[in-house]
Amino acid sequence: MKYDIFKSTDRKAHRYLQGLLIPIIIFGSSFLIMSITFIFSSAHFNIPMFKSYFTSKTLVFMNIFPILIFFIFTYILSNRLWLSFALSNLLFVTMSIINRFKLTFRDDPFTFIDITLVSESLAMTKRYKLEFTTNMKILIVGLIVMTIILKIFFQYKINSKKIRISILIVLCIISMLVFRSFYFDSQLYNELGDKSLINIWSKPQQFQSKGFVYPFIYSIKDVKDTELEGYDEKKAIEDLSRYKYYDIPQDQEVNIVAIMLEAYNDFTKFDTIEVNPEVYDNFHKIKGESVHGNLVTNIFAGDTIKTEREFLTGYSSHPRYLKNTNSFVWYFKEQGYRTEAMHPIYGWFYNRRNVNEYLGFDAFDYYENKYKDIQETFFKDMEFFDFIIEGYEKSKSNGVPYFNFTVTYQNHGPYSTEKYTDVEYLKKKSGYDEATYNIINNYLKGISETDKAMKKLFDYFRDEEEPVIIVLFGDHNPWLGEEASGYNMMGINIDLSTTEGFLNYYETPYIIWANEPAKEIFNKSFIGEGNNISPQFLMAELFQYLGWKGNEYMQYIMDLKAHIDVINNVYYKEYGQYTAELSEENQQRFKDFRNVEYYYSRNFKEQDNK
Repeated sequence: MKYDIFKSTDRKAHRYLQGLLIPIIIFGSSFLIMSITFIFSSAHFNIPMFKSYFTSKTLVFMNIFPILIFFIFTYILSNRLWLSFALSNLLFVTMSIINRFKLTFRDDPFTFIDITLVSESLAMTKRYKLEFTTNMKILIVGLIVMTIILKIFFQYKINSKKIRISILIVLCIISMLVFRSFYFDSQLYNELGDKSLINIWSKPQQFQSKGFVYPFIYSIKDVKDTELEGYDEKKAIEDLSRYKYYDIPQDQEVNIVAIMLEAYNDFTKFDTIEVNPEVYDNFHKIKGESVHGNLVTNIFAGDTIKTEREFLTGYSSHPRYLKNTNSFVWYFKEQGYRTEAMHPIYGWFYNRRNVNEYLGFDAFDYYENKYKDIQETFFKDMEFFDFIIEGYEKSKSNGVPYFNFTVTYQNHGPYSTEKYTDVEYLKKKSGYDEATYNIINNYLKGISETDKAMKKLFDYFRDEEEPVIIVLFGDHNPWLGEEASGYNMMGINIDLSTTEGFLNYYETPYIIWANEPAKEIFNKSFIGEGNNISPQFLMAELFQYLGWKGNEYMQYIMDLKAHIDVINNVYYKEYGQYTAELSEENQQRFKDFRNVEYYYSRNFKEQDNK
């Protein structure tokens, strides 16, 4: 009898001890899982970054809380500690390993949107060879062993259903309060993370600086796409169905090279200043043998990507570019063209590394995957344009037409207030502020270098026997000092309340140039004035001049362009006149366009290649 009492007492003591240990094990296990996710928060184990996570109590809390809640929740539901440990690892460790692979291969973190794009994500994995490292294998084996130990030695269960239900209710209330109050707070998100270890302009690096679990949950915000007010999908389909898809005639499959020049404008058009003729000497000669006009952009001194993607897509407002998205690049690809993009700086900038693929480019060359192995500094235009020729020659040798889209970096602001040259690219006048003058003169020095690079490139294609068309344009006007001090000093009107000021603020030049073989194919001179248009209509301007019809969306915006050809935040242009408000008929036309644009930009459909 005494033995049974002692045995019963031992069992109670053992159960009591396990009951005390359970919270410690749950918290300790959650901390371990969080630490593992920290290890896989970057492409390679970054020790300074790893240590930085633990210096912020708030950041630790934001990463461990979801793990802890999930661990307790599964334990209360299953009443099995080993199972909740296994499920917590399966969820959080697996996702963090996926994050490591995605950062390694694409310099892009694993976000919530990737779960919603299952088919795209699976298709992407087939392109890469995923190999678990030895340390990963050891870690997985270790976690399995820990799971087995918990199964054998920790079988404590909460027998009272009331207690379990009460705990679940409390967990739900706490979770709702914490998640709603903190996890989607943009200000808090921007404050957390050691910014000294990252480039603050890189979204992937911002993500990595905050661990994995917290920024992954924050990324849920990106899933919801705000639907266009009054969106009518049926009408959009009907509007597009009025058009047919047309191929490029086989005897007109000419090579297309499109170059977007950073912060490029022709300042000789302003009569309040005198610019050294050599700055734009070659540009003016090329312009004289081209179809030329002006783009009315929607940006000033920055946001390059808006002009870029307007040109490539024909959209005035944009989707989030998280998956394959209809674009003019896809059309060229469908027509058998080799599509290639180039940019001499970082591929993560504006997430071009991923978005360019979604837009249909076969290849995208940028600093990390090509140019840094050739030289450490970013290429200037004189050397960078050689890569356009290299890409063209590669396609030529393979017997396929070439579509190239190049974005330059030279002439990117800000420009120094220090004097870098004795040459007066801008003629100096009395009364000019020295620092502001240096900003402008340094900018024009870079433009002069681009001008010489331009001659080298065009001369090369001028002598080519293959037909080549070059579309060249500026993305936006340059920054020339705080509060537009450079423009004010030069007496250039940029008052947006006036049409003149509006155009001076937003206009950049474009040219459409062709070599002799291309001119012969189309029996056109490629000389004359083009329309002043928004960047979204530039590809349509090219197609119309060539006599190409393109796909359904191209024809739709061609028709729109006949009525409205500038869409800007300040002014529209309808029938050649700038106006703050469209006519009644064009208001409806623009509303219909926004409806079609919304549908087309979010419903990708690739035509079969020729």
